[in-house]
Amino acid sequence: MIVNLSRVASGLTRGALPGLLALGSGLMAAPALSQTATPVETLNDQTQARTNPDLAAKATSPVRVGPLAPWATEMAAAGFTFDINMYDFYQANPSAGLRTGQQSNSAYFVLSMTADMQKLAGIAGGSINFTETFFGLVRNLNMAGDIGDTTVGYQPPYNPNNNRLSLFTYQQKLLDDRLVIEVGRTHPGRYYALPPCNSINSCFQDLLYFNAGWTSPLYGVWGANVAYKTSPTTYVQAGAFSVNPGTNVLSGYDWGYERLTGAVAMVEIGRVTDYTQEAYPGRASLTGFFNSADHDDNYKTVFGTAKGLNPGAPVLQKAGTSGIVLTGTQTLWRADDGREVNLHPTAISFYTGTGYAFDPTIPIRFNSFAGLLLQAPDQGRPLDTYGIKINWQRLNDDYARFLADANFISGGSGAAFSRDKFVFEVNAHFALPGGVVLEPVVQYLVNGNSYFNPYTARRPKDGFYGGFTLSVPLGTLLGLAPG
Repeated sequence: MIVNLSRVASGLTRGALPGLLALGSGLMAAPALSQTATPVETLNDQTQARTNPDLAAKATSPVRVGPLAPWATEMAAAGFTFDINMYDFYQANPSAGLRTGQQSNSAYFVLSMTADMQKLAGIAGGSINFTETFFGLVRNLNMAGDIGDTTVGYQPPYNPNNNRLSLFTYQQKLLDDRLVIEVGRTHPGRYYALPPCNSINSCFQDLLYFNAGWTSPLYGVWGANVAYKTSPTTYVQAGAFSVNPGTNVLSGYDWGYERLTGAVAMVEIGRVTDYTQEAYPGRASLTGFFNSADHDDNYKTVFGTAKGLNPGAPVLQKAGTSGIVLTGTQTLWRADDGREVNLHPTAISFYTGTGYAFDPTIPIRFNSFAGLLLQAPDQGRPLDTYGIKINWQRLNDDYARFLADANFISGGSGAAFSRDKFVFEVNAHFALPGGVVLEPVVQYLVNGNSYFNPYTARRPKDGFYGGFTLSVPLGTLLGLAPG
């Protein structure tokens, strides 16, 4: 059965984050969770999915400053590099969702190591990559149920473990690094439909998590990916990743206990440019997915009855699901008209992430967000950004009927749920001293749904959500990683 989990692990990847961090407008993004490179790293100038290119640059810098710098430099010469990043996520729903006035917090401590196989074994272009995530400072793991909605904010899933294996792969670069192969415990979010906006809290494509069946980004699964650079700015890639129901209750090391029900096949073509290549750079990728696992039908039980009105009956199973996602950014305006050589010009860019599902038996049929990003409004603070965004999501008709039935059987009115939901958002990205980053976000929800808590008499309320992400590069501050 396809797992519909929240997009970020309660206790987190954007290394990663393997979500967890947003690559904004070709250059601006959220911070990196680890040092391991993605297959398309030279195209989008990052070290892993959703990372900040400015923090990513420390992977090539030899300078380490801090109490552990002498040891880390010696280990790097021997072939081992290390990093630690901390991400703290706070959120509140003062007036939106099913149960308003709630708050939650989760901190993710992401520890990573890369072994250079050329230095260790003479294998040019080879590396072993490892990331472990530790969870702490947790308050209110039921925030997803309190809000209910599929899209609003950042809703970490329940996680009974205090740590999680997020990455354990072997990576091999060939053909002058134009071909990159990676296999092991990984996550498709490290490679595909990389988020184009600048807020970890709110930049994700629902179709990939609820329809394609991706696990939360820091929850590694078995997978393999192959990427090839067809030119300095274009690439193609393909991969396959296991579908693991119930992965949130596992540690990532339970290899003999996992239940594998299918695979997610991913393909993508893309083009990426930056300010060193074009005055008005952009990024575009077209991603396709197919999940071979069975999934619950939106509306029917095996007896042909409405599943919302018969919660005890086994649900009818459907085989496989597929869809496409278009992700893009484009710089529209520069204060210097492109005349100056500047990696962080004052500029405005447009970004979007739009996905369509071919399958009417899966919850979401269409999801599209679009926004504008003001980069470096003050050249004295070149890494700051301000953004606005609107997200439009359309449910499949029979899933909206299921939510109404579930509400009715639970004592609610059973009134119809709108298929169309909108989220209006303002966000910001502030670069603080020491490489610390603060990302606040405020959203207003219209026509929310009860996806994460369907069997409740409550009806979701339109209203405000607010939250922030605090990212601290502990590895750089300690001298483990260059900065």
